[in-house]
Amino acid sequence: MMSRTTSRLLLLGVLLGCLLVTLAARTAQLTVLRGPDLAAAAEQNRLRELSDPAPRGLILDSSGLPLVGTSQSAAVSIDRKTLADQPDGGAGVLGEVAAALGLTVRQLRQRLTPCSEPDSPPRPVCDDGSPAAPVVIATTSAGEEQLLRLAESPGRYPGVELTATVQRTYPLGSITGGHVLGYLGEASADEVAATAGSATPLAPADVVGRGGLEQQYDADLRGEAGQRYVSIDAQGRVQATQQSTAAVPGNNLITSIDATLQARVEQELAEALRRTSSRKARGAAVVLAADTGRVLALASQPDYNPRDWVGGISERRYQQLSDSGSLVDYPVQAQVPPGSVFKPITVVAMQRKGYGLNDYYECPPDYTAGGRTFTNFESEAFGSIPLRRAIEVSCNTVFYRAGDRLWQRGGGERADSGEIDPVAKAAADFGLGRATGIDLPAESSGMVSSPAAKYSLWEQRKQSWCTAAKKGYPRVREGNPAKADYYTALDRENCRSGNRWRQGDAINAAIGQGLTTVTPLQIASAYAAIANGGRLVQPTVARAVVASDGRLVRAIAPADRGEVRVPAGTLRFLRTAMTGVPARGTAATAFAGFPLQRHPVAGKTGSAQVAGSKSTSWFASFAPADDPEYVVVVMITEGGTGGENAAPAARGIYETLFGVGVDAAFPRSGPPEAIPDVAGVRP
Repeated sequence: MMSRTTSRLLLLGVLLGCLLVTLAARTAQLTVLRGPDLAAAAEQNRLRELSDPAPRGLILDSSGLPLVGTSQSAAVSIDRKTLADQPDGGAGVLGEVAAALGLTVRQLRQRLTPCSEPDSPPRPVCDDGSPAAPVVIATTSAGEEQLLRLAESPGRYPGVELTATVQRTYPLGSITGGHVLGYLGEASADEVAATAGSATPLAPADVVGRGGLEQQYDADLRGEAGQRYVSIDAQGRVQATQQSTAAVPGNNLITSIDATLQARVEQELAEALRRTSSRKARGAAVVLAADTGRVLALASQPDYNPRDWVGGISERRYQQLSDSGSLVDYPVQAQVPPGSVFKPITVVAMQRKGYGLNDYYECPPDYTAGGRTFTNFESEAFGSIPLRRAIEVSCNTVFYRAGDRLWQRGGGERADSGEIDPVAKAAADFGLGRATGIDLPAESSGMVSSPAAKYSLWEQRKQSWCTAAKKGYPRVREGNPAKADYYTALDRENCRSGNRWRQGDAINAAIGQGLTTVTPLQIASAYAAIANGGRLVQPTVARAVVASDGRLVRAIAPADRGEVRVPAGTLRFLRTAMTGVPARGTAATAFAGFPLQRHPVAGKTGSAQVAGSKSTSWFASFAPADDPEYVVVVMITEGGTGGENAAPAARGIYETLFGVGVDAAFPRSGPPEAIPDVAGVRP
């Protein structure tokens, strides 16, 4: 009989033998049967597949100078569900990822929050894509090597993958042009769904244009993404890159914007706002080619810098832009009363109704009608003057009287609720009250004051007016009973008969006040029609779409919106009468010393009254008056009279257009007509 010790040793030997046999079998299985798979897996641990975004097309000025360039940037894709499944909810991972991206954890969480959640930060800070899709995040402070370290140990960063994204560059520091150019943002879930099944579907991580030309021509600028592989070492450093599928570059967009002129327009507009000394001041400037409607420069103040969106905008910065009014495109979206720049439209209505263009008209200091007194600026009187002089000095009372008599001839308060009176008809003929059709998004249409417009407004607001009249403004009444009584009486009157086209409505409409609101772009288009002989142009910013190799994809021709039926003599009268405004009228101070004999400017100032604010300053013009090439319109809210702020800004713009004291933006032949060769152009 074996001893107990011998038995134990024998049993241990058997167990060890079984273990060795099992280990040998497992080794054989791994090396022989699964060897290729494991080798591939090991190789995969060293290789990273990256989406290779397509180089987005450039946006260039009229000479081929890049306004917007493009670059690829390393980024990370974060799967929110995988993070949420971690024991700490992904807090540890987010801390390290945020540090690699150059963000705070709070900023990173904001970008991961779906916009659909109730307490999400505002768009575009929140994630507007599908809540189930990963979020791609990049910043300008993140380097590719920093991000590749995240890919070194994928098990340590669950839900985080390395990827690439497109970022915009802005080579010219002399201009901002945020609203014209636009910016990029992640494709929303709706956009991804809308393009599913199309020739160029969007993926959740794709970026698309937001605002400006980026949005309007997104399909042209966006190319087709490719794929590439990078091999990395243990420290996450790139060792080699292998291309799998080449990206297809987007097309380039050539515009009619001139970079030199754009810089001067932005400068003049900023200085005009500073002259107001008002933090509430807003401004717009438009420069068009009079004959074609090509947009040569377009500026909005305050503006946003598209660089703020590169890598994702912070909530704080977005809120600053929102609070300052920088997100409104004032040339295209501002709807403000035109004031006296509307008077040439009233002249057309007067001529159609038999008023003589060469007749004399009384210009007293005030005009009384319907129990109200309407005054000239500072109650100035000029006696009996010809109509052209009334335009030069902007005599309100001449136009008050004309508006009143046209109202009486049209039936007065008996005018039908669907009627368009003569002044409103002329305004509509010149394109006011509807969008111009410019190739920029979110254009406003404005409103033309008329019996029909007033009735429509009454239908919309009647209930709110009646409700406010019943309540009697209790909060206002606590501090100012007289003001509360005034508001209550006004609402009671509007509730009862706010649909009636009254005498005061027609009088105010004749000088561009009352219900009439316009955009600076609409006024520019209307003045182009006066300048070019009656063609209503459709403003356009883009001139051509060109492939990256320089091949023309398509030209974008300027378009007309029809003819304005006005006698040629009336248009000639306006063109000559308006030359007196900068020469000896309300803009004479602003144009003092400007060579008007060599470069005659036809213009009109405007000082539109706004309740509770300083007047809105306008100057609308074209030049040379005898053969118009350019239309220049400037609008400054809180700017006072048109001669104070808008006209000096326009004068500065004309200096660059004609080369007065500075290099001219264009040669004597005017803006370039040929499409520049941009093959090989890089920012």
